[in-house]
Amino acid sequence: MSPEIIPRPELDKFISIYGLGQHQAPEGDAPFMQLLNWTDSQQDETFTERECQPGEIILPEGEHSEMFYLIRAGQAVVIKGELENPTIIGFRGIGDAIGEMGLLENMPRSATVIAITPVSLLGLGRETFHKFLAQNPTFGLNLMSMLSGRIRESDEERLRGVVRERQKEEVLEDLSKLAIFDPLTGLYNRRQMDETLRAEAIRAMQRKDVVGIIMADIDHFKRVNDTYGHRAGDLMLQATAQILKKNVRAADSVCRYGGEEFAIIMPGASLAILERTAEKIRLHFEKLSLDYEDQKIRTTISLGAASFPQHASSLTEVLERADQALYQAKRAGRNRVVIYQNP
Repeated sequence: MSPEIIPRPELDKFISIYGLGQHQAPEGDAPFMQLLNWTDSQQDETFTERECQPGEIILPEGEHSEMFYLIRAGQAVVIKGELENPTIIGFRGIGDAIGEMGLLENMPRSATVIAITPVSLLGLGRETFHKFLAQNPTFGLNLMSMLSGRIRESDEERLRGVVRERQKEEVLEDLSKLAIFDPLTGLYNRRQMDETLRAEAIRAMQRKDVVGIIMADIDHFKRVNDTYGHRAGDLMLQATAQILKKNVRAADSVCRYGGEEFAIIMPGASLAILERTAEKIRLHFEKLSLDYEDQKIRTTISLGAASFPQHASSLTEVLERADQALYQAKRAGRNRVVIYQNP
């Protein structure tokens, strides 16, 4: 059966991603060089010669064989796992052996070996290898040391692989957070707010429950930005987020709606709870004094609230009603709470 060969574009990508072309396998003092030299003196032995092209899978993981190979020329890489996401175990060059672990353990190959460059191999069977060991007993001691080193190398690379996987998970986790949270305030973003509204609408209709929404907007926020700069405005937004989070229940969702406007989704909250929560936020914000470059910045906040199903038959409409109540608070002089009233 013909050996599997990785297409050149895939091999080049693999080599580029993992920097394999920068690695040079040692020559001259390679552990199996003594065995390679010994084969040259064995006139009565027949060895299997094999030439491999770049990308050729010399030994696939899981294969069982009575033969291992000595590398006479070229370079190969040893990997575990799939080519798309491999664990690099090590490199093999002139005077190295591949497949010796499986032969010695009499078990299937524990890794895949791929030719990076053109590779010339000499295949030895179990009996030939035992003959060499009988004639060169000191090599057996060196072999034990070499194999234990390779086991450590494999274990260390597996550990690095675990670390890399954890790093990937952390990157994905960070990306997930970016998709859900507003990076400046740490609150849920508009996209997550929409998802929460949908989920709460389904839950409320199934349980015939109420859901309250509070909309809040920082008064004169543009003046803060224009007077003290955008950095001061960012600090004000962050301070607002902290006040909102500290004055709501654990079940509530605080979201940055956009700019200096915020939304609080409160499942199961009655109108009394909505009004009490909004007023508590207003009072805490009124006391806020933001220290910025030897100056104290103070402003107020306006809030509007509405409830499902009292004020509308969908949470999207309730959000609009809460927003209308908010702007009633603005028009009435700011720094106040308005509960939406049905016409």
